[in-house]
Amino acid sequence: MSRESVASVRVPRPGLPADQVLLGLDDDARALYVRLATAGRLPLVEVDDRVLGPLLRSGLVVRAEGMVEARAPRGPLEAAAQSYTQLAARIREIGEELTDVWNASQRADVGVDISTGAIALQEYADLVSSATTRIDALTMAPRNNRPIATADAVFEVLARGIEVRVVYDSRLLESPEAIEVAETCMAAGEQVRIFPGVPINLVIVDDVVSANVTSDGDEEVHVANIRNPRLVAGLRSVFESYWQLSMPLADKSLVLDGSKEFRHLVRLLSIGLTDRSIARELGVSERTVGRRVTRLQELLGADTRFQLGLQIARRGWV
Repeated sequence: MSRESVASVRVPRPGLPADQVLLGLDDDARALYVRLATAGRLPLVEVDDRVLGPLLRSGLVVRAEGMVEARAPRGPLEAAAQSYTQLAARIREIGEELTDVWNASQRADVGVDISTGAIALQEYADLVSSATTRIDALTMAPRNNRPIATADAVFEVLARGIEVRVVYDSRLLESPEAIEVAETCMAAGEQVRIFPGVPINLVIVDDVVSANVTSDGDEEVHVANIRNPRLVAGLRSVFESYWQLSMPLADKSLVLDGSKEFRHLVRLLSIGLTDRSIARELGVSERTVGRRVTRLQELLGADTRFQLGLQIARRGWV
């Protein structure tokens, strides 16, 4: 699955603004801690009260008898981290409460939120990383010359044994960059199929759907995060329909053999000749033709001659 499913740029990792330094431990405070940890205790009168304050409040230093001394940092900072975790959980609870109020005031709770830009990208990355059972996705062909890149979070979930199934638009095969992305994902364990004209970028993670609703003219990405059970179930059915109708790809199947003999075999297959007729035309045994056709089916992930014909046609090899 590619990041084109929601955007064409890497998810930014925003830093903390200068006026919101975590725990107030700015460069001066950290420098003072290093000084205390390496030089030992210092008289209180030699220490700047403004710089000392955050260290005292965070529990990284103690003062007694006119002296100030550093403490081992792990305990105090672990406690601080836990308090931030609890605070984040409370903020989420408040968010849910206020969302209920908002939905009630709008007389509807459709279970759909729209996010934009960097927030949308981060929410998408977080959603993929949170997968516990399976990820299913529909991926359109690259649009408007937007670059396509591998989504890092997908490799993380594949490494955890999460099943990932993706149906790519067949026009993927027209983009060497997109082919490279698909092959990389396949090598990591992603199950890939191809279908012509995939109409939307859609990612289903457990019981949540992330749909890219960005218009071609939009500069920023817009994502609909859908949690309404009925909508999720309906979109999952849509994905399953595409999955059943699409053609599977096996590893290395995106590489076209350019030999004259290969092209001749494909041409004869496309016009419906039997193996005996193809063997006579190529001047080889019928058994040799059978082996070559079987190998071609393996490369293209086609279980039947009919699927093989569809794969050949969709690739434009005839």
